[in-house]
Amino acid sequence: MRTRQTTSTRPAPRHTSTSRRGGRRGGAGGTSLLLAALTLIAISAGCTAGAVRPYLRPLPDALRDTLRASPEDVITEIAGLVTVEGLAIRWNSPIEGYLETEWYDVVARRSGSENTLDPERVVRLRFFADPVRQGETELVSEAVLRHMVDPSLPPRELEVMVPPGHGGDQILRRVLDAVRVRFPGASP
Repeated sequence: MRTRQTTSTRPAPRHTSTSRRGGRRGGAGGTSLLLAALTLIAISAGCTAGAVRPYLRPLPDALRDTLRASPEDVITEIAGLVTVEGLAIRWNSPIEGYLETEWYDVVARRSGSENTLDPERVVRLRFFADPVRQGETELVSEAVLRHMVDPSLPPRELEVMVPPGHGGDQILRRVLDAVRVRFPGASP
């Protein structure tokens, strides 16, 4: 009996290796490696995204309080209070103990009005909350305006505290009064 041999016109299947040396791409090993790389990128981006709190010191005549609360709780409370007052928040980091509002026109009662012909009516509020003792926070608060327009100077050098009775001072004091009710002052 004779056996007949058949030939196929199809190419023989290629054998691929699942090891890294075999060069196979897109397998389970490649997907895991890709996910690991993306995870590392996401983690490092989160860690190096930069701090919110700027390197600037509060103005010497800024208001100071010591409250019985953590900096995170104080800043979180302030965020709600300034929003109720109608101010938009520019920077908010409870972990860093910092909150800064956008520029706010106290006459038009709207945020985002930095460039106005009357710089006396546009203010910005800043809050610095730092731990001083266990369970206590020093809160430094300022309501500033730019007393003049001078593009040759850094913006911070143009800022001064608003005068007592100014619309920005009134907003700041309302916020601080509400914070003091929520978190009473520390004992001396």
